[in-house]
Amino acid sequence: MSNSERPVPIEVCLAIQALTNEHAWRLDHGASDTLHELYASNGELLQLPPRDLVGREAIKAWGADRVKLPRISRHVETNHRVFWQAGILKGTLYASVYRSETEPATDMQPLIVGDYEDEYVLEDGRWLIRQRVIRRAFRAAR
Repeated sequence: MSNSERPVPIEVCLAIQALTNEHAWRLDHGASDTLHELYASNGELLQLPPRDLVGREAIKAWGADRVKLPRISRHVETNHRVFWQAGILKGTLYASVYRSETEPATDMQPLIVGDYEDEYVLEDGRWLIRQRVIRRAFRAAR
């Protein structure tokens, strides 16, 4: 049985789903300054405008800046898929991101609809994101 055919234990799938849910919650509820805790020491967040974030310290600095913004966002994530590829635990999920820079937020439409392509690693007994690549399928005209 190849790595791509090897089943992922349900406990691991649930841990990964909890990890990605926590990632979205922290972004949406004023805790982006702690987002780096969900990434491996060599974690990467790629295709995030305006720049790629390489390394936990870069993610930490970005999150500390983001938490200061008067931003309201909601990340709606569905269609989680977790699988092995060449011995690496990977995952994909659909993401719709709604965002407003002012409160109250009105006339909302998705800012981005796309895919997150993740790679996970077990570090100190915890599953963490090693790499997340944001792939936009649609982007709202602004």
